[in-house]
Amino acid sequence: MKLMGKLCLTAVLTLGLLQPGVSAEATGTDFSSNCTKYGVLKPNVNPSFQHMNCLLTNAALAADIPPEVVKAVATQENGKWQQFGIKPADSGIGLMQVTNYPGYSKEKLKNDVIYNIDAGISILSKKYDSNVPKIKGAGRNIIENWYFPVMAYNGIKPVNSPLIKATGKKNIKAYQEEVFSKIVKDSLLKSANLAQFPFTTADFEYDPTSNQNIVFRKMEYSIKDLHPTVYQFKAGNRVMVTVDSVKVRVHPDTTKSAKNVGKNTVLLVRGNFVYSKNSANQFVWYPVRTADQKIKGYISSAYIKKL
Repeated sequence: MKLMGKLCLTAVLTLGLLQPGVSAEATGTDFSSNCTKYGVLKPNVNPSFQHMNCLLTNAALAADIPPEVVKAVATQENGKWQQFGIKPADSGIGLMQVTNYPGYSKEKLKNDVIYNIDAGISILSKKYDSNVPKIKGAGRNIIENWYFPVMAYNGIKPVNSPLIKATGKKNIKAYQEEVFSKIVKDSLLKSANLAQFPFTTADFEYDPTSNQNIVFRKMEYSIKDLHPTVYQFKAGNRVMVTVDSVKVRVHPDTTKSAKNVGKNTVLLVRGNFVYSKNSANQFVWYPVRTADQKIKGYISSAYIKKL
């Protein structure tokens, strides 16, 4: 997290919103225990990509945050998803680039990846609960509803204004815009129309020459075609294919394919998601079948939505 985020978070902690007495040990056990099949965490050794993917995903689900959001924040903060052997950015620590705020142990933030993930996610979750704009009728499961909490994770400063005040154009270099572009790239279709807020410059009051917080003049937005997280499908759920043609794979990877299914094909989810055997992929795979059971296999979470 950059300095601008630290200033905001210090104020939040002063108000007692982060409950600093709650440690990672209190919440980390459950989400990490789901990932033991990927290996045992060792001191000063970075977990594998799959292991880290599992840790971030389960920690996000435990905190009721879309894993797509958490993983994109981790990528923005730490592109290689490493806890150890990285050069800190602006005194940020570890995978989630957390700073040693009151209530957090600097040594644990450095040496305990579970503690570091838990701290970063706790901060992000509190940002959702803070006084930032939301989407009308949307809850925590909607990816777009995390636009402003993600902004606040880094800092509600002029540099992160969604629009450039002088021109009214989208500020593509804003922290949250970069995070959301990573969600599209790594978790959704590259053509996904994500975070299309109807912003106007009147929505934000700030002095672009200062480092004072932005004042939000509009606290609620109406957006159609929102994107719920795709990590909550269960066995028995029906989903629909969102692209013209996609392969249902024999295994949860791209090495072999079964048959193509077309857009709007209804599939039945057969069980929980699994992680890709291809370590470069952040998305997950769902075991599915067609209603007539003629096609059965795995489909990428990027190509389906709940029916």
